Amino acid sequence: MLGCNQNICLLISCIVFLTSVHYLSAYSCEFNVRMKQALKNEGFHRNLTYGIIFNGEDDQCWLFKDCILGLEQVLPSGVYANPDELSTLRRNNKINAIPKHQVNIELPAEKSPPTVTYVIEKIQDCKVYMWLPVHARYHIALYGGGMTRNKIDPPKLYLRCPDQRLEMCNKAAKPVNFLCNGSSKEKCSWKEIPYSVMSDSIVWKIPVGDMDHYSKISVGTALVIAIGSLYLIKAIHEHKLITSFNPFNNPLS
Repeated sequence: MLGCNQNICLLISCIVFLTSVHYLSAYSCEFNVRMKQALKNEGFHRNLTYGIIFNGEDDQCWLFKDCILGLEQVLPSGVYANPDELSTLRRNNKINAIPKHQVNIELPAEKSPPTVTYVIEKIQDCKVYMWLPVHARYHIALYGGGMTRNKIDPPKLYLRCPDQRLEMCNKAAKPVNFLCNGSSKEKCSWKEIPYSVMSDSIVWKIPVGDMDHYSKISVGTALVIAIGSLYLIKAIHEHKLITSFNPFNNPLS
């Protein structure tokens, strides 16, 4: 009787294992991921925000538990993320964002290439909220001025889990080397995942200087400098006159 019970238990274990494998590969790995991207605040210094939800059903959250989400955001030439600001935010544990290459924040948009920034966050309760501070570059003035359009495309999403649960998801996720320096195989085991964008495309309109105002601005600037210089010369001259006739500054008194 004991041997028979062991065989039955073994058979049941095999059925449960095969059912789990089929469940993972056929249903859970569809990655029903939705993202809403927005551009917050006003002016030349704003925040890109990302609200990401993994599967609408609560019973699917276990697949993403303790997993890390990596976001690869390409910024157009007219927009940049400040590396020094990102470094400060990382030290203060506010965000974990890393630029892919060196970024020259002094260049105008016309002389700057598109840049790539990575943002990393842990998934909690099947949801992730991420943000990235971005800044507008100055654009070279044009005759007529106006506004220039900077389109920010949706990012790529990558997923890394602490075990091998994603290895069964080869139909829906593509393995990639994301933020990998070759020192750790585990840290290189990211997979790009598909998702649905639930928001409109982001277009940041940035004002451009008007070259038609160049002569007026030049004359006005020259007048301000001239008047300011004359005022300083007058103030220095009056100060010298006051100090020269001050009896307390006379060494013979």
